[in-house]
Amino acid sequence: MMDQDWNDTDIEWTQGVMPHSAYDAPANLAANDALPARPVTDRNPGVGAKKHFSCAFVYGPGAGVVMNTESLTENLVGLVLLARPDVVSLENQVGFIWVANDGSTHTHFFDFRATMVDGSRVAIMVKYDDKLGQEEFRAEISEIAAQVPPEFADRVTLLTEKHLDPVDVFNATLFNAVRQPDIEADAIMRQTISRLNGAAKIEDLIAHTGLGGRGFRSIARLIGSRELELQGRVRVAYDCLVMRRAA
Repeated sequence: MMDQDWNDTDIEWTQGVMPHSAYDAPANLAANDALPARPVTDRNPGVGAKKHFSCAFVYGPGAGVVMNTESLTENLVGLVLLARPDVVSLENQVGFIWVANDGSTHTHFFDFRATMVDGSRVAIMVKYDDKLGQEEFRAEISEIAAQVPPEFADRVTLLTEKHLDPVDVFNATLFNAVRQPDIEADAIMRQTISRLNGAAKIEDLIAHTGLGGRGFRSIARLIGSRELELQGRVRVAYDCLVMRRAA
């Protein structure tokens, strides 16, 4: 896959949509010293490449699993997909063999394959939007998509940086950053919200529990696990209103 160089525009945009303050998304340490599981993929992305953005992040319960990505857009799409309530599991770098017009066979590696709550699977290509202006590229991805059988995926979609909502990116990044439970703080916060009627400000819940930053992180976890829900499409912040999710 071809990727754009990491540039100042990317950096400015990322700083605007990712949590960056210490109280917003400090890294939580796992409760044990276990290392995260290595990624299971059909291809190992070139993490550490010098000419374009690449990274690895850890997601999931416990020590978690490593996911490697080769572009900023791919990284953010992965985080957003993992935070979606309709996504049950997410694979990345899934190989698919397709046949070109000249009869030659090639392997396309879908950046992600998402399994949805209804059991369907979506094969996902992640590209920069400017690639869509290339006729040869459009023809190739159309040819690949047309050959995907139901046993591989129920549908194929392409996502670019323009499909990413900054609110989704911010919240998904925060949820992943605070994914490790804080047993004491979470128990106190759950007890507090169990008595909640209607909506309350996050800062008021934190003040009531006296948990400070731990309370903010706990609330973010409860939103991420859908025990709490935000009122409105907003970034998680102290002045946001939250309420218990309806059963």
